[in-house]
Amino acid sequence: MNPIQTDPNPKNDSITDPPEMTPVTRFSHSSQEKKRSDNRRKAARYMQDLHRRNTVGDMLYMVGFWVEYVFVCVGRRVGAVVRGIGDTVLNLLLIVLRPILIGIITLIEDLTSPFVRMASGIRHIRDIPDTLVESEDGDVRRAKKKYLASGIRKYSIVVWNAITYILPAVAAAGLVVLVRSGLGLRFVLNVQVNGENVGYVESEQVFENAREDVQSRINTAKRMLQASGSAVEDTSWDVYPTYSLSIGNQTMTESEIANAILRTASDEIINGTAVYVDDQLLYVTTEGDHLRSYLENIKAPFENAMDSSVYTAFAHNIRLVDGVYLQESVSSYADVINALTEGGGIHTYTAVDGDTVESVVNTTGVSFDSLAQMNPELLTLDQEVPAGTVITTGASSAELIKVKVVRRDTETVAIPFDTQNTESDQYDFGKVVTLQEGADGSEEITYETTMIDGAVTDRQAVAYNVLQAPTPEITVTGTKLKNGMIAKVGSGSFIWPVPNYKYVSRWMGNGHRGADICAAYGTPILASDSGTIIAAGWHYSYGNYVEIDHGNGYKTLYGHMSSIAVSQGQAVTQGQVIGYVGSTGNSTGNHCHFEMSYNGALFSAYSLFSGM
Repeated sequence: MNPIQTDPNPKNDSITDPPEMTPVTRFSHSSQEKKRSDNRRKAARYMQDLHRRNTVGDMLYMVGFWVEYVFVCVGRRVGAVVRGIGDTVLNLLLIVLRPILIGIITLIEDLTSPFVRMASGIRHIRDIPDTLVESEDGDVRRAKKKYLASGIRKYSIVVWNAITYILPAVAAAGLVVLVRSGLGLRFVLNVQVNGENVGYVESEQVFENAREDVQSRINTAKRMLQASGSAVEDTSWDVYPTYSLSIGNQTMTESEIANAILRTASDEIINGTAVYVDDQLLYVTTEGDHLRSYLENIKAPFENAMDSSVYTAFAHNIRLVDGVYLQESVSSYADVINALTEGGGIHTYTAVDGDTVESVVNTTGVSFDSLAQMNPELLTLDQEVPAGTVITTGASSAELIKVKVVRRDTETVAIPFDTQNTESDQYDFGKVVTLQEGADGSEEITYETTMIDGAVTDRQAVAYNVLQAPTPEITVTGTKLKNGMIAKVGSGSFIWPVPNYKYVSRWMGNGHRGADICAAYGTPILASDSGTIIAAGWHYSYGNYVEIDHGNGYKTLYGHMSSIAVSQGQAVTQGQVIGYVGSTGNSTGNHCHFEMSYNGALFSAYSLFSGM
């Protein structure tokens, strides 16, 4: 027995003290206990870690399982929905397409069945002689006829089915052909009078114009009868042409159909030439050729075949139209000539006591230059004219056959440059600095000048061609005051220069530089604002004119004066008389040409006087 162990079963009941342990024994015992304690702690920690690992693993497994399960379920549901939608769409397509497919198949069968049956019947008929070898020819023919008759009775419905498809197609094709043919037809109007066909015209407008022409011819005949003192019964002159729609016949002009209507409506007709003046039928003559020659001879002195820039015509639109007219409307050739030439001759004025050339100008409205040309003895405006002196004031042709001469000429004129002004506080107040010099441009203006009886009655610019564009002048006006403050440049106020005017014939625009204020000859012209006269004299275009500088950047110009009442350098006040209305220079009719500008740039007086 190990001396360090005790006997577990002592032989005596007495209790004895354990033997005393040595230090070595105590150390060995405590080391073993410590190892066992450490092993137990390690085992406990391992079991705890193992438990935790199992728990986390179980949790991750469950998460993965349920996620996979959810995705599998969703996938199955989506697949079921997609299959359901696909089945539904397929069923819908079948529902929609099935009748169409069936219809197409049925159509093909119905259309081909007659031909299939016919081919089968022909083959069978051909085979009949082979099956009746010993029969006579008559029996074979009877058998063929019998088979053919039975086939027709049996399969007639098949032929009818094919016809039900073919007939609508044939009808549609026929409709297309009919419509195309109808669109290609030419419809005209068949004109009738009292139920009798007269002719064909292209449109309702031609018919209306012809009917108006017929009525005009009838009215002329009435007027001629009334002038001769004959009684006119309106009911005997009634002509009521009508029309109906027709197809493709040769049409007639307005004049031709009017002639045909008169021929149908009356027996009292005659071939003649109508004289239309400004589209109004005035006379009918049987001497149309002579009348044409007469009118051409009237225009001949004014014509110049060598000058293409001049053409002549009658001031009134005169037309000669050959046609059929009522006998009662015919005038003699002499009467027509007398009527056309009525009112022509020399115009004069007989002077009274106290008359001067200027008073004659004011009374007659004829310019001094024109009077001096026709009356060489008239020398100055203040010249006295003895009472009873006959002064020629003009000559005129008969009103209906006045000849107008239109001349086209081209002038090259300057295009004044504009001034573009701005304000700047970099310069002293009122100082104007030029940044770019201006230069005039040029343009060709084509005018048409109309003269009647040697006097200009109209002059219009009909074309413009810019040869060189103007270069604007660019200036800057200073606004800096001496104390460093900035000022704004102001403008003046204006009054209407011709209070006793009649009307404004045109404003600035389209090559026209100002407003044309029409008034009676000699009407006073007033200064629109106070200022200094910087020009007062003659200009080839403005005639007698006055220009005023208003001292604040504004200038005004007044042209075509009969006379001037101020002089250059003179100071004038607003409303002061500076001249009188006339028609001097390049002018037609008495008026005042009124221009306005600011810092050299023209602007329309309409912007200030729009109510005029």
